[in-house]
Amino acid sequence: MLGTIWINLGFGMLAFLVTLGTAVASNVWLVSLERAGIAFVLFFLAAFPIRWLLATFIQASTPPMVTDSLEGTSSPLAEGGVVLEIGQQLEQEDETFAPTSIDKMERIHPTEDPATVAEVVRRLSDE
Repeated sequence: MLGTIWINLGFGMLAFLVTLGTAVASNVWLVSLERAGIAFVLFFLAAFPIRWLLATFIQASTPPMVTDSLEGTSSPLAEGGVVLEIGQQLEQEDETFAPTSIDKMERIHPTEDPATVAEVVRRLSDE
């Protein structure tokens, strides 16, 4: 199953609070609490099959790992720890990769044009 019991409790508490908030406006508090309790139990129990269905769909959608049967090994990982999928070939890339150094990152200064800053502040204040 996907997740833990806390997901069920969260669904139940959400249903309890929404039901209590909406029912208290038109009912006495005892009836509202009763209906909220029923909603908690129903949503708590309904979360179990929902979690189970999500787990089965997620498992079905993930591709199976391919083992390297040509060399007789049963490891699902290819060279370098890369998982191979069906029909893919492992391509060796150039070993000349060099990460960006801190000196290069410090030299790049963002444009702090006052017009640009004002436009950003206007956009953020509208949202």
